[in-house]
Amino acid sequence: MASRYDELDASLELEQRLAADLRAALEPRGCEVVHLGSNGGERHAPGGKPDIEIRDHRNKRLILVEVTKRKGSAADGEFAAVTAHLDSAVAKREFEHYGMLYISPATSARMSMNFRDLFNRNRERDGKSGRIVALDFEATELILDRLIGSDPELYPSERLGVLLDRWEEAVDDARSRQLVQSAIFPEDHDLASELAEEAQEFDALRERELKKALERVEDKFRSHGITGNNANIGLVYLAFIRLYEERDQKRNGTPSRFTLDGFKKWREGLPTTTKKQYGNRLVEFLLHEMSEADELKEASLLQTASGQNFLHPKLTDVLVEELILPVFDDYDFHAGRVDILGAVFETLARRGDKDTRVGQFFTPQQVVDFCAEMVDIQSSDVALDPAVGTGRFLIAAMDRMLDDADRGAVPHQLTAQSIWQRQLLGTDIDEWVATIAKMNMFIHGDGKSGVISANGLTLGHFPLFPRAKTGIDGSIDIVLTNPPLGDTDYAVAESTWENIAGSLANTQRDAETKVRPEQFYDWLGVVSLETQEETQLQALKDKLEVVQQQGYELAASDSPRAKSALVRNKKKLGELNDRISSLRIQIAQGDITRHPRGRTMKGSALFIGAITQYLRAERLPGANVEWAGGRAAVVVDEAVLNTPDYADVRRFIRENFFVKAVISLSRDAFKYLAHTDAKTSVLYLIKKPSRSLIQREPIFYAHAERIGYNAVGKWVGNDLPQVLDFYRFFCREVLDSYQGRHLDAGRALQAAQALTGHSTAFFARPSGTIDGARMDFYNARFEQRRDELITKYGSPITFGDIFEVADRVSPEASRTGEYDFALATRTGTVAFKGRQSVAYSPKDLWVVQPGELVLSSIDLVNGAVAVANEEVGGLVMSKEMYSYRLKPRTDAVPEYVQILLRTTAAKEMLLGFATGTSNRTRLESAEKLLDFPLPPLPSLDEQEAKATAMRGAYELQRKATERLASLADEAQQIWGPPSDIYSESASDTAAPVVRARPLD
Repeated sequence: MASRYDELDASLELEQRLAADLRAALEPRGCEVVHLGSNGGERHAPGGKPDIEIRDHRNKRLILVEVTKRKGSAADGEFAAVTAHLDSAVAKREFEHYGMLYISPATSARMSMNFRDLFNRNRERDGKSGRIVALDFEATELILDRLIGSDPELYPSERLGVLLDRWEEAVDDARSRQLVQSAIFPEDHDLASELAEEAQEFDALRERELKKALERVEDKFRSHGITGNNANIGLVYLAFIRLYEERDQKRNGTPSRFTLDGFKKWREGLPTTTKKQYGNRLVEFLLHEMSEADELKEASLLQTASGQNFLHPKLTDVLVEELILPVFDDYDFHAGRVDILGAVFETLARRGDKDTRVGQFFTPQQVVDFCAEMVDIQSSDVALDPAVGTGRFLIAAMDRMLDDADRGAVPHQLTAQSIWQRQLLGTDIDEWVATIAKMNMFIHGDGKSGVISANGLTLGHFPLFPRAKTGIDGSIDIVLTNPPLGDTDYAVAESTWENIAGSLANTQRDAETKVRPEQFYDWLGVVSLETQEETQLQALKDKLEVVQQQGYELAASDSPRAKSALVRNKKKLGELNDRISSLRIQIAQGDITRHPRGRTMKGSALFIGAITQYLRAERLPGANVEWAGGRAAVVVDEAVLNTPDYADVRRFIRENFFVKAVISLSRDAFKYLAHTDAKTSVLYLIKKPSRSLIQREPIFYAHAERIGYNAVGKWVGNDLPQVLDFYRFFCREVLDSYQGRHLDAGRALQAAQALTGHSTAFFARPSGTIDGARMDFYNARFEQRRDELITKYGSPITFGDIFEVADRVSPEASRTGEYDFALATRTGTVAFKGRQSVAYSPKDLWVVQPGELVLSSIDLVNGAVAVANEEVGGLVMSKEMYSYRLKPRTDAVPEYVQILLRTTAAKEMLLGFATGTSNRTRLESAEKLLDFPLPPLPSLDEQEAKATAMRGAYELQRKATERLASLADEAQQIWGPPSDIYSESASDTAAPVVRARPLD
């Protein structure tokens, strides 16, 4: 945003205008503003002096103001001069309090870090007065304009001291503007919301810029022969150096060795022998030097075999200085909002298109924060992410646990050490990803990280974590996780589990203990097993029936050969009966083998099974039973919540957990980070102490359409904070409905449904019975809308009261496999699609009959339903299209029902009938729609009037389309060549198709 200070001349105008604005804003508040420029303030201040002084005598505070028009690295050189000005002023001891405002068009990341870490923090350690806060022109203008236009008593001058006291919050220009609001204008809540949105947009822009820069770096790496995993590993290590150095600068006040200037100075100061040994790869030496730090050894980071290099041999100091550090110097990663380790891994993994689990690694931070807030984590909890990715969930958990520790009775440092060393656990099956997570945790303060490389489905029985003596079954208070999106091969987990069990058995000299695969699956609980012997028994019974039938036919035959064949048949019957008897005895004795019916399930379903075992049955002793157990917030594939294939998993969830909330996420939630539009939800669960307990509290359902970034990385807002607010209001009403330990379930539901926002922003639904019914947001919304229909009209009619599934007539087989197809469109018509060749058998196709109501099973939720007219009669449709005809003696007009089904209300409800996780959600069958509720139909005359109006509207639309096409053809003639010289399928860049004329 442009500022009035941008175009001012730095020598003659900038300081003068700023000083005038400061006087107008602060003199009414009792301050004296002095411009120290020469010639009566007509030119900028001379060297050795600050530009402007704000003398707040009433509060005994002197605030120096330094203003520049320099940007970026050009301004970084002013650090020594401006800090010397403040040192000089403090040395005079004319005031009790001192500070400085450093004002520029935009504050560079390096300048911001230097002010905070090399100046402010060092002075704080030394007990010296004087802090510097950097503001951009926009923030300065914000302060001054609001102060000038407001009552001096409303915003007194002492609030400038609050601004300076909270210097640590000014990590970038966006956060500085927020600091200005909260310190000087805390009453302005609208401004707070506006600046929060701006800060999110700022972060989104910075992250996009970083990723583009990283892509350019990778391109350069490739030109130098550093490709693929080598580029990924190299950039991650370089990012870790930067984070480590920023962390060290913040902690100890020692200048970073991994800025462009810092790296050059560090190299120059190294011994000649080191320079000779490493040559132009001193960055490799820096990593080895770092690896000797005790804290990194303790965290098992940067620990390689002796003599082994970290970086590709072609990654030289020149590349570091030319490609890497100029990019890094634009960011303050340690204090800022950009996850550099995650950005590196995500950018390269996505760009290489080699890792299908990117969605697991990079959960949007908005979803991470929402989950961490929802579970109400405490400083005493043990938190786990069994699919840790780059560690975002654990970092969010750690931050909130440390915040809770600040409010506790135990000294913060003791609690913090316990949190860092024992209470944060994470695993990832990918060793390199686990290393990145460990780096992230280390940088955020977790010096003895509990992150390991392991399969997150195998943690229950065995002591895999450092210092552990047993597995983690029943020991976890909080689980926050986003398991792999899509299908996961559970046979891999079972094999890993067997190998670990076998290894431990050998170690413990207990090799005679047989490990059976079904033990793992019984523990996991969500994989259906079938008994091998029972499958064999059923196959033998089926075969026995066939042989018996053959015997009946032979016995009735007069054929000479029948007699001998009958003898063989009886012998075969005897053998089959013997085998059946033997199998029955074996099964009765329990001598059976059970195995899964397949190999894969949705990752979230499998992890929910494991989480059930990991969580404590009692996390909060003495709490109401539905809130006492361990808690989990899990990102799940929508298929787990709504498809028939996962009905048993939903039954398992209801048997083992109290379901607190289901939060639907938009299809774009993972689009930007993971390039997937898989539909997901957040499932909030609390473990039951006993599976026999029935949930009485209602369940909270909501949908978040905006979750940070859209598909192209633009910030569009975040609905999740509002969802969280509504959830907390909901919880308050439910908990207030308890009388001691007794809950009046009906009263709790009524209280929740009486809240403002119910039926629009969220839904409260009864928990229902323990079965495999759907548990997604769209189904909850459908049930709510159905209940509202009943309340309004009494018992509603159903689609099946009016229509029945039409008989399908298959087309005659085509010799070429080509058919003339029609389809139901989103615009509400049945249209000719064109002649197409398909692999379908003719029995999977059907012929359109005029007058039938036709719809798309996939696109009905988008309005793809229409009545077929005579023009499309005889065309062919695929099996994804369903057709219905009116029941006999039904007072209904099909076109009127079409109008009803294309309304927003119907589309919302239809989403509760459709199932699936991607953009191809669909009705399971044509019969499914027969149960769909409809409002009562008006009279036939009224229906026909509406239908006639609709037909007329479509006719006008058709004529308009034809007229537009005619106009286009007429305009085409103006260009000269007739339109038929152009290929019908020509693209925008295709050349016209013409015939060559013979020469005269």
